[in-house]
Amino acid sequence: MANIVKYYMRGRHPRGFWGKQTLKAMNGPRHAAMPEWVISQLQVAEDARVLDVGCGGGANVARLIAKCPRGTVIGMDHSSKAIDMTHELNYRAVVDNQCLVVGGNALQIPLARESYDLVTAFETIYYWVSLLQGAEEMFRVLKPGGTVVIANEMDGESENDRLMERRVGGIRIYTINEIEQDLAEAGFTDITSSHDEGRHYVCVIGHKP
Repeated sequence: MANIVKYYMRGRHPRGFWGKQTLKAMNGPRHAAMPEWVISQLQVAEDARVLDVGCGGGANVARLIAKCPRGTVIGMDHSSKAIDMTHELNYRAVVDNQCLVVGGNALQIPLARESYDLVTAFETIYYWVSLLQGAEEMFRVLKPGGTVVIANEMDGESENDRLMERRVGGIRIYTINEIEQDLAEAGFTDITSSHDEGRHYVCVIGHKP
């Protein structure tokens, strides 16, 4: 538990040597199963314009580029270490104008309204001061008919999740119902959820009317 606590504490804003190690771990095989499970469920056009909020080390940006080979994927994070690693990992796509990496806060996304077909948030809402405010920002930047995806490795249903919240401090592990409620309040409709109960994975998908 101690190592996991340190990992999530560093994940809030990776910086310095240990922040870089945390980002490498985010890109590693231990964290591959959940996003692969999620992305395999997505129906998205090959030329879609995609925003990954809280892109971390950039592995999910790479997965989204593979899903949308004729589109554009924007990775956004507030950590300069994360921006650098995402850029490095997706360098060829950046050169080919398939990818752009930008700095920004999930609660004040520095991008134009109604610009994206898909907005994703993998393992990042834990750190947001307000999930509702982040959902409203994702709603704002999505095109009408666009899709939002929120995915976590923790489903908020175990005592270990509550212990993690107490030990790390400043994080919130949401249940599916809580995520659905905030997406609905932000204006999303046709909200559906997937729950891998054995692995505690959560994926909530909403649509902008």
